[in-house]
Amino acid sequence: MKKQLLMILPLVLVMLVGVGGVSAQDGDKKMKMDDDMSAMMEKMHKSPHHKMMMTYRENVLNFAKTLRDMAVGGKIEDVELARNAFAEIKRGMEKMEEIHQAHSGKMSAEMREKMKPMMEKMQAEKAAMKEHIVALEKTLQTDAPDAKEVEKHAAAIVGQMEKKMDMKMDMSDKMKNV
Repeated sequence: MKKQLLMILPLVLVMLVGVGGVSAQDGDKKMKMDDDMSAMMEKMHKSPHHKMMMTYRENVLNFAKTLRDMAVGGKIEDVELARNAFAEIKRGMEKMEEIHQAHSGKMSAEMREKMKPMMEKMQAEKAAMKEHIVALEKTLQTDAPDAKEVEKHAAAIVGQMEKKMDMKMDMSDKMKNV
């Protein structure tokens, strides 16, 4: 029994060292990929494209909050002001899309492939946002817009924009800790 144990023990140790080495190599690859992604994200956050998009995003968020607040209480006091706020939301969304398209066109095929999962998620979010934009536009084109509909869709836009802003802040915090 002792002989068997003495023969098996070195074998187990060799296996553990081998598995540990392979795991460490996998960890190194993952760390390098994480470092590459962090560097890429940091570069993106410093780009003028990103800064302009964030400026438009803040504007859209502010106008959506204003529009939402104008509709609270079931009545819109000044429909023309509400329409103006919506026009700024729509314009800001269009500008963000223009900037995104221009920036995406400059990305290498490799970069687009790396960003594919995130881009697909962004497309789904854009589609949901577009539904609220279309619904708001339709509602505000009527003679007497339904304040509850305006509030509902403006609040959805606010929620989505704030969620994105929170995600950006979380990513920035994570990058600072790297």
